[in-house]
Amino acid sequence: MAISAVLPLKASGSYDVNDLKRAHILFTSLQTFVAAGTISEIFVLVPAAEVELVKQEYACWQSLNIKVMAEDDLLPEFKKYPKMRGWRKQQLLKIAIANLVENEFYLTLDADVICLKPLDESKLIINGKALLQYEQRAQHPKWWKSSARILNMNPSVGPKELGMTVTPALMSRTLSQKLMQELSPNKAGENWVDALCSLHDPANPKNWWIGRFLKLKWTEYSLYYLCAMKLGLLEQYHIIAGTAQTPALLLIHDSHPYESWNIAGSFDLANPGLFCVVGSKTRLPPKEVWLKVAPFIQGSAAQPPL
Repeated sequence: MAISAVLPLKASGSYDVNDLKRAHILFTSLQTFVAAGTISEIFVLVPAAEVELVKQEYACWQSLNIKVMAEDDLLPEFKKYPKMRGWRKQQLLKIAIANLVENEFYLTLDADVICLKPLDESKLIINGKALLQYEQRAQHPKWWKSSARILNMNPSVGPKELGMTVTPALMSRTLSQKLMQELSPNKAGENWVDALCSLHDPANPKNWWIGRFLKLKWTEYSLYYLCAMKLGLLEQYHIIAGTAQTPALLLIHDSHPYESWNIAGSFDLANPGLFCVVGSKTRLPPKEVWLKVAPFIQGSAAQPPL
């Protein structure tokens, strides 16, 4: 069973780093480790002004079937919310891409993600269900409370104190589409995108009400997970990662702090982690990151164009 992938991107990332170049490390790791046919397409979603730049930059990755697309083409509603933060837009895009992907499951990516070991669909999709990794809700309690308020449900569902972790993650096309339906308001002329974006307009008098203020901390993953639980569909589409039956982990945090990162340990086949993140927050130049990981990404045809 092939999967799709989505990478929301801005050439100059949130922390004024070169994510355009940084993603070459991600693509090199995917080409090296991911078996042919496992990921059938990668959507790269960018601001409209950057489409041609990104197409030219990633033309060398034809084997990965990269499809560069303007954010506004996927979600034209963005034009109504010019002050919406890029981080928020990217969360919405990870949900909306469900309407375009050709496979039931898709992998969410960021420019600073790195694949760590050989990978095929059998490690990501088990008995027709995609891996889903937990983290403690206490790490970000407002995410869960806000998302539950938006979905009009009790946040205390599922395993106590656990919730879905962050990128990279596997999402179901069906569940994302059901989430969009759940979020859609009854008001004519508005849809689920408006429902979320409008919360972040400080000029809207409705947002002066404390009830709407308490909905501000939603994320794509807390909404997705809680909606799946609300509809009783999580177990139909997902299997929990990091258990005795499915020991693989989508994300490990070994690369933090970067200065003391045991790189060999992360790439070791005995390590259950499939991906790590060398965060843009570190502001490390892509070339520096590549020099550190290159010895462990064997078989790459050439140094990526950093």
